Amino acid sequence: MGTEERKYPTSELEVLERGAREVIEPNGLKLLLKPVPGDEREHVLDPRVYARAHAKLAAGPAPAGPVDVIAWRSAPNKETHVVRGVGVAKKTVVMNFGDRGIPLHVFTPESHESGSAALVFIHGGGFMVGNIGQYENCLRDIAERTGCVAVYPEYRLSPETMFPGGVEDCVKTLGWLVEHADELGVDATRIAVAGDSAGGSLTNAVVLDGSHVDRIKLVAELYPLVDGGPVPEEWSYDLYEIVNDQRIEALSRVDRIRNANDDLPLMYTNGNAEEMLDPRVSALFAEDVSAFPRTVIISSEYDYLRYQDELFAKRLQDAGVDVTAIRYRAATTASSRCTA
Repeated sequence: MGTEERKYPTSELEVLERGAREVIEPNGLKLLLKPVPGDEREHVLDPRVYARAHAKLAAGPAPAGPVDVIAWRSAPNKETHVVRGVGVAKKTVVMNFGDRGIPLHVFTPESHESGSAALVFIHGGGFMVGNIGQYENCLRDIAERTGCVAVYPEYRLSPETMFPGGVEDCVKTLGWLVEHADELGVDATRIAVAGDSAGGSLTNAVVLDGSHVDRIKLVAELYPLVDGGPVPEEWSYDLYEIVNDQRIEALSRVDRIRNANDDLPLMYTNGNAEEMLDPRVSALFAEDVSAFPRTVIISSEYDYLRYQDELFAKRLQDAGVDVTAIRYRAATTASSRCTA
């Protein structure tokens, strides 16, 4: 990738970095709001998201019935853009434990210095899909920006491997990183763990497991699943302010994730709805979250998961955790993959 050009406009990154403002939510949560590049109005969809949502609505409703995992996995990866990361080397190793091997993709920046921090990044995809092709540009960007070594595990997916198989793989990945720290040239006491959506759920499971938690200095969660239970009574479409001419498109993006949650017990916990409330799936139900390291939770304005994400951030805040809650205005789930 040394000669690949960066396609994503850096001016849009500057808008995100300069335009943030802090607010206090009615429940006391300190929340950082970040703007949308390309539209200065409040309560609008990102223009690119709006265009996709409008086109999908025009194409008609999706077929009813359970999620088609094979079709979902076979769909082409969405295009992502190179922001940075052109000076990053990638290698793939296999982590062996028990009777299985888990591929780990390791990203090392050219600027890497021995003793750097390390990152374990856990992908989303409803516990059922996800591959390195969706996240490679994002991980290259992170590695180049921070100088850290980033490790991406190809954990086992459901429904072939039910809960807690994926959790076990991610916990083992953290242990592998600690064991191979010298070989990778990283400081095993300066580890970050991050993930998006279902990967955020798995990130929380790694922290709650407690193994090497003292080595984790940062947790970063992008629109994480923290409540895999039924839609809570407190949740409502009224939580989503939106300009009238975009309301249908915005709520269609909210419903996309809300409706997908109906399939999760069948596909992830073999139909056991109670297991979806296990803290290793739904960290919102953990008895004690005070041991969490410094944590960043990113939510998206037009995402079903936003309500639970910000509730979890408030729970961490109340427990005395150093937590930063950021809401990306105009965004929906999977924004990290679209903008990386």
